Amino acid sequence: MRLSKGIKVVSLVFALGAIAAVDLSAMATALPTDGTLVARSSRRRLNFRVGVRPSRSRVGGFSRSGSCGKQPLLAALVPPPQSQERLPGDKTTVDKTTSDRPTFFVHLPSLPGSTAQFTLQNEAGTKELYNVDFNLTEKQGIVGIALPTSVPALQIGQKYLWQVAVNCIPDQLSSVVIVSSWIERVQPPATTGRDRLTVLAQQGIWQDTVTLLALQRYRLPNDRTVAEDWAALMEDAGLPQFKQSVVVQIVKN
Repeated sequence: MRLSKGIKVVSLVFALGAIAAVDLSAMATALPTDGTLVARSSRRRLNFRVGVRPSRSRVGGFSRSGSCGKQPLLAALVPPPQSQERLPGDKTTVDKTTSDRPTFFVHLPSLPGSTAQFTLQNEAGTKELYNVDFNLTEKQGIVGIALPTSVPALQIGQKYLWQVAVNCIPDQLSSVVIVSSWIERVQPPATTGRDRLTVLAQQGIWQDTVTLLALQRYRLPNDRTVAEDWAALMEDAGLPQFKQSVVVQIVKN
């Protein structure tokens, strides 16, 4: 499956080679152990503030969610537009990250034998920065797509379009469902002497908040505080349908 160089998709051709899918359990030993993931058993409830975000024109025909027949929801794991954002026309909100190579998350149904494709483009849609095809697992849940070091670093103040196309039925292009969203890299907030995750959540830096918490949720699957923080994050972000969802796959090239 291949997306065109421009913003609009002209055709979708699935390439079954070069598949890069890694189950998160295989990455357990690679998770940070230097204090980046902070255990917060004594900290009060995590509070995420969405705030008012900038917006960009949505790609024609694309949305943040869809479905594969009777399968559960397929969606970009990003906060939906808030009432105070009052988006005019066909627009979608832009979420924030401080990372030069963030990890993006989608909720995917169980579609064994099917494939998906992640792409990242610059704001103008004139350059494709990254493209990877991957197989879907038998597990329903959250899938993360990590940008490798070979991808040019995202620039502060620049917006980027990312999208995931899923082939609901193998080898049938008519069954392709596409979800997409926008992201902007911003300056990191000061976190000296404070819990980094708490600061990121309070300042509404979505991509970093969900990434840190998703890794904590995997590393400490039985930790009650982490589970409560995940549920609180999904509630605060307007994504209550994913309160109980687990991270099942990380795509890493």
